[in-house]
Amino acid sequence: MYKKGILLFILIILIGTAGASSEADWIADRNTQGSWGNIRETAYSILALDKEQGYENLVLNGSRSLIISLENCMLTNSCNVKDTAVAVLALHEVGNNANIVNTAGTWLLNSRSIVFTGELPTASNQWFVQVVSSVAGSCVLTNYDLDSSLGVSIDTSQGYVPWFNVDSGILTSTTSSLNLDCSSLGSTPVLSLINKKDVSGVENYFIKQEEHGKKNITVSFGDPCWGATYRSGSCDTETTGYVLYTLNKIGKSGDPSWLVGQSNLGLKEKAFLFKVTNDNQYLTSLAQEKNSAGFWGTADLTTTVLIYNLLKPNSIISGVDNWVASRRHNDGCWPKPNCNVEQTALVMYGGSYTSSSSGCPDLDGDNTCDSDDSDIDGDGLLNGIDNNSRNPDTNNNGVLDGDDDYDRDGFVNKEDSDIDGDGVDNEDDRDPWDETVGITTRNDPSGDSDASSLGNICTTAEGCEGKRDAIGQCIDVSGDGCPVSDTSSRGEVDLGGTGTTGTSTSGSSDEGRSVLFWSLMVLLMLIILFGGGFLAYKKGLLKLKFGNKPGPQAKYTPRLNQSKPQNYQPRVASTPRKKPGIVSSIEKDLDQSMKDLERLLGKK
Repeated sequence: MYKKGILLFILIILIGTAGASSEADWIADRNTQGSWGNIRETAYSILALDKEQGYENLVLNGSRSLIISLENCMLTNSCNVKDTAVAVLALHEVGNNANIVNTAGTWLLNSRSIVFTGELPTASNQWFVQVVSSVAGSCVLTNYDLDSSLGVSIDTSQGYVPWFNVDSGILTSTTSSLNLDCSSLGSTPVLSLINKKDVSGVENYFIKQEEHGKKNITVSFGDPCWGATYRSGSCDTETTGYVLYTLNKIGKSGDPSWLVGQSNLGLKEKAFLFKVTNDNQYLTSLAQEKNSAGFWGTADLTTTVLIYNLLKPNSIISGVDNWVASRRHNDGCWPKPNCNVEQTALVMYGGSYTSSSSGCPDLDGDNTCDSDDSDIDGDGLLNGIDNNSRNPDTNNNGVLDGDDDYDRDGFVNKEDSDIDGDGVDNEDDRDPWDETVGITTRNDPSGDSDASSLGNICTTAEGCEGKRDAIGQCIDVSGDGCPVSDTSSRGEVDLGGTGTTGTSTSGSSDEGRSVLFWSLMVLLMLIILFGGGFLAYKKGLLKLKFGNKPGPQAKYTPRLNQSKPQNYQPRVASTPRKKPGIVSSIEKDLDQSMKDLERLLGKK
């Protein structure tokens, strides 16, 4: 029973820590009083930890910190626009923040600058005023430049208020703004200016301006763009991209017209525009600008990870995870050698790095280590046939190499026995991707072996790399880890083409299971040893003594009655000893003899 209790305790601990990771712990350890340094770091951190187990309180406290920061800066319109866009996106994605997301989203929408374009109302470019009110009434739309106005009727009988069309009678090519006054309404309405645009036959509705809790507003015309601060008057392409993407995610469609018209778009802006407009020209451009090693820009981690997060699971991101993994610090953070919270959280949020239970690279995310995967990049072509086994879209055309048709014969590459159309089967072709190298290595049908075929590279029936023997058979190359049953010595695995490599063994799966088994056995023996010992101790079968080892015991001696202790006597001079009786008798005889002698002498 006691041992079962120990095992249950260990199991509870393991379950409680199963969802944790060193990366998440690294971020969590840098939390200070509910936040991480600044708004953007806090936003990315709660996005990252929200995907992990056991960090719910940190996510909740981080969300509260963001809400307080946004509420304070919106009161004075002093928020940084890009930071606000990231914060609103984070609060939207972690959930349960609808009120602040709506309020801050409206602030973002209205923080725009305006590039006046002088657009006139046309059939393909219409303008509407929307008044959301619970009571009927009327508003007045005024063009102060023309000194003209129109009445806007508010009819709630249909259960909603119809949009009011702003026509060319009040909106001219020189009109940059109109005033909408709804002061006579008995309730506080929501006032909006909406632009309907026909783009390539598709109707798009863009909210140009939206105001809550106001009865009198000035609405502006032209293409919106965003700068660093509230209505700064200047426009920034990257900030505009962040805002448009966030507005699109929370359901407040912003107008991308200004950004689309810019000629100096950066990598981030192209990724944002692809998500907002779904225009493949931006995806094509990003594919062309991606480095073969798996990054964008000048090995820019932030840009690369952001694009990865926006475009996944598109095949354009292939190879990015390995490159990002090669930039990981051993402490579980990014980038090495000097980690920071924002980039680490951004990586964690999108999961843009290779990670598995065994810690092996897995490029295509199929839960098979690259060293054991017959199709590393997941394009449908076996590694032995694949022209580039670590890039599923070599042509950067948005089509997996296996689904492409190289020789245009109507058969996709993964189903084509002669990919380059040179008349030689792939397994016998010295280069299946070059029609000019179609020299066969097949044996002569007459039975004479072709000496030139000996040792040539070929593909075995299992899809592994092999070499031709003397009779033309394709023999598997031993020790290359393919198939999985083929054990080998350690080999290097490329982590993204940057020179950073890791080692792996073809038998890593079996070895890992063996190590796990013996580790559990050792743990079990320790539990039995200590648990059994403790149980014996409790039952009195085992007595444990602690302290210095005692010396040898003396032989047994019977216990005797002890004499009563005497009071202390001080030492004094001893009295003269008494003489024995024999001495006294001699002295008397001597005295008597002396007296007799004196008497005799006296007579003479």
